[in-house]
Amino acid sequence: MSTGPAHWQILIAVLTGALLLALMWAWRRVAGRREMERRIEAARVRSGHVPLEIPTVRGGTNPSGDSVPDTLPEWFIQGKGEHAIVDETPRIRVRYFDGQDRKIECILQVDQLDLQKKIIVGHGELPGDTRRLPLHRIASARIAESGQRFNIDTWVEAVRVARRRRGQA
Repeated sequence: MSTGPAHWQILIAVLTGALLLALMWAWRRVAGRREMERRIEAARVRSGHVPLEIPTVRGGTNPSGDSVPDTLPEWFIQGKGEHAIVDETPRIRVRYFDGQDRKIECILQVDQLDLQKKIIVGHGELPGDTRRLPLHRIASARIAESGQRFNIDTWVEAVRVARRRRGQA
């Protein structure tokens, strides 16, 4: 039995194929784990949990008389009887695509989030600089004060949950 070049080529091809199969298996496993984590986080937001990476404000336990806090379960009470609740009008740094598909970056004080039309209405730093941004055109968002990135879709879902709990849905 001679181990000629043909045998080495077959051996290398088989090892390369096995390595590619192992990489594909590992990639699918990692992608499945990330998808599972994303679904779990989305379920938490739908159940009223406010993630730490979205804009929040502090609210008292009785913001409007005898009503309960709008976004957090009772176990999340933090110091002095205040809760972290979703900020529906944050000041954010937004990167978005305009009508001509150019990437624009601006600091925006959100005035209104329209959940039916799926747009954010806000004003910029200059007088009369009002912008209406469709949610699907937003590429990224950061909290203006801290520069911390946050997922705009998670924020929108948290606002939807907060409004539903207040009876504004």
